[in-house]
Amino acid sequence: MIGEQCSLPRIRAEIGIPGGTPGWLGWLVAVTADGTVVGAVAGGVPSSETGEVYSLCTAPAHRRGRIGSQLLSAATDQQKTHRARRQAISVRSPDDPLLPFLRHHGFQLQDPQPEQDDTLRCLRDL
Repeated sequence: MIGEQCSLPRIRAEIGIPGGTPGWLGWLVAVTADGTVVGAVAGGVPSSETGEVYSLCTAPAHRRGRIGSQLLSAATDQQKTHRARRQAISVRSPDDPLLPFLRHHGFQLQDPQPEQDDTLRCLRDL
């Protein structure tokens, strides 16, 4: 599921940003009682006071069951303990299906930056 729904090359690239801090906090994984992975989030605090969600995904059969919200909450708590005061996540387009979920959780889509790659940034204060 993670290989299909979360872009590992993108995660690796974001973790290795020059000048980044050793703020990689790893993966948090949601599993059922029988050990089936139903969701995952990866994040860190790569710069002063800014947490980053590198990937957030849930298995299609488990969407709308609050797993994504619980994973985001766990990653947020983890980042707050590392002094994050705001949180960012990137999406691929203004039509990304994750945007309604992110807006529900207080993220705002930022204006595109011409010097950046083709991803769009969403930010929220913590």
